[in-house]
Amino acid sequence: MNATTEPYLEIFDGRDLVRLVPIPAFDDSSHLDWDRNWVRTKVTVKSGAFSGNFTADFMTTDFELFKRDLKTLDKDFKGNARLEPLEGHLVVNIAGDGLGHFEVECKAADYPGFGATLSFVLSFDQTELSRLIHELDTITKAFPIRGDCNIRNE
Repeated sequence: MNATTEPYLEIFDGRDLVRLVPIPAFDDSSHLDWDRNWVRTKVTVKSGAFSGNFTADFMTTDFELFKRDLKTLDKDFKGNARLEPLEGHLVVNIAGDGLGHFEVECKAADYPGFGATLSFVLSFDQTELSRLIHELDTITKAFPIRGDCNIRNE
């Protein structure tokens, strides 16, 4: 990623992928910290012949907690890293086997609870972890946690 590109997170396996691109549209005028931490995000998914994109709302804390989970995975390659935003548009669960292999279960929903869903699995090895952590770090710097939250950016 170069300096002129927007921050993004992309998990891919060959041509299949899930890509998140936060859209700079904060509402700094809100008096509630809760409202100041929502990030509109373009979600792109592709698995086999199926693909699509939609816009979803994530919290700044979602990106920070996912980054922390990935840093933990990067230490011994065993365990899980989970991105599960409150609105439920996208759930990503990365499971490590302890040997450096990771399986990524993804579930995307355009209208959670009653819309269409796409579930698919990706895989990667430990060489991708530093890139993913770096991409999330770029996002959390561009979209830091604001106000008096019990979670802070690392």
